[in-house]
Amino acid sequence: MWRIRAGGTLRSMKGTLVEAMAEEMVLLAWKNIGGTPSRIKINKTKYPISDGKGNIYKLSQDKHVYVNDTFVLSIECKAYAEIAMFKRILVDAFLLKKHFPSLQFCLFQLESMLGGDYSISIDHPKGSPSVKVLEHHFSSLNVEIITMLDGERDIKGEIHKKQFYKPLRPERLAYALTYFERVLKAHL
Repeated sequence: MWRIRAGGTLRSMKGTLVEAMAEEMVLLAWKNIGGTPSRIKINKTKYPISDGKGNIYKLSQDKHVYVNDTFVLSIECKAYAEIAMFKRILVDAFLLKKHFPSLQFCLFQLESMLGGDYSISIDHPKGSPSVKVLEHHFSSLNVEIITMLDGERDIKGEIHKKQFYKPLRPERLAYALTYFERVLKAHL
């Protein structure tokens, strides 16, 4: 019983860490481009998505970024993402895009289990066949995938254990910050 709680606690802590990293990077990016602090806000508002028959699905991603109260960027934060998670991210983004046509999307993850070169290439990875097929079928979306740590996730090598430590390289931080600056600059 204790192990289940410990695992859940660790997952929660990693999730909270990734969300805090993303939010702080967005706020730093906003500051770097000269944005006024009072013009940006970040929250997790749930949006009602309807089927037109009275059924409602309340949807949110982890970090919603607003400039002048306009929803400009939706960020899904993960300790790691694999294909099943990515499918869910795409469906949620697809539903949000129907209501916010100019919305930008980002998957911000510590590690990757998406295959391909997401944990090797920093900017513009080629991707993996699975992700490419999914992106093809959701061609109206552009989900930027930002991976903060090098090396594909190893389920037997959890990064919170000292022997599986992975450094956070400045190049990956710089790329993520540049991405957020670029998205926010359009709303300055």
